Amino acid sequence: MTAPMRTRFPVLLAFLSAVAVFAVGCDGFDTGRAPDATTAVDPTVSFATDNISLVEEDSPVEIAVTISDPPNDTVAVEVLYADGVSGTDPSDFGLEGNPAVGSGVVAGTVVFPDTATTGNTQTLSLDIQDDVENEEQEDGIFVLQGVTNASIGTTDELTVGIGAIELFFEDFEGQEDLAPLTVFNVTNGNGWGLSSFNDNQYAGANAFGGSEASNSWLITPSFNFTNFEDETLTFRNKKRFDDGGEEEPLQVKVSTDYDGSGNPENFTWTDVTDRVDNLAQGESFVPSGEVDLSDAQFQGDEVYVAFRYQSSGTGGGSSEGQQVDDIRIVGR
Repeated sequence: MTAPMRTRFPVLLAFLSAVAVFAVGCDGFDTGRAPDATTAVDPTVSFATDNISLVEEDSPVEIAVTISDPPNDTVAVEVLYADGVSGTDPSDFGLEGNPAVGSGVVAGTVVFPDTATTGNTQTLSLDIQDDVENEEQEDGIFVLQGVTNASIGTTDELTVGIGAIELFFEDFEGQEDLAPLTVFNVTNGNGWGLSSFNDNQYAGANAFGGSEASNSWLITPSFNFTNFEDETLTFRNKKRFDDGGEEEPLQVKVSTDYDGSGNPENFTWTDVTDRVDNLAQGESFVPSGEVDLSDAQFQGDEVYVAFRYQSSGTGGGSSEGQQVDDIRIVGR
């Protein structure tokens, strides 16, 4: 070996040793952090859900805000009612007189203490003052703003729906028949038909003068109750004359197995007549009150409601006239 080669060999060994030392403990994607270092995560606050649906009876509404990766410091955030995009009014949530911010109203502030941990929740409670019975659902929109020591997370908007969702309504005005309701006459007696009086149209049945005693069913289209709760039925009705031989000339029934066209008496029906607060006793329309249809057995995808009219005969004292109007079914 020549002298120059002997000189270069130790230098090469030293270089290779240095490379080997550097490679120990390195995975080829070195970030420059120590092995036990952690990535800093910004604290965030979000609504616990993006949607709440309720009615006045459920008051108050609890608006929950959650925190993630909180700092060791107090975090505060304002909940703002977005008046410009809401279908409700600030007064529906008792917010009249609260501070206004642009097209919004400050509903309140939630505060997380410096001891908060991920998932902790703070709640803002608002009274619902929207007291119109069976009103169609309207949405109030809430957003987060003015957060301190954190940022706003992904669920930054909350929709609060107040009121009932109308599944069906029929007042028979301007119609030529009872559609979309259908009629099935079990007997050849007089059955349900479209009637009118004093410029008001309604469904009416009267066995008087018929060929035999009446047994007639007025049946709604089917409804899917599976995505709703607290379903209720309301209607108005009035009567003329009295049927001394029939205890309940008008009955209200519910079925989940009716086929939509056959003889209803070949299917299963639950009688809910005893849930009707008011059945007419005279010749003035009276409101039924809310008829509860929320039973577990009714929570199907094809639910029918029927008004069954019966008479004990066809003459005076054995028949009466029944009239039904403004049939409404709602859910929440």
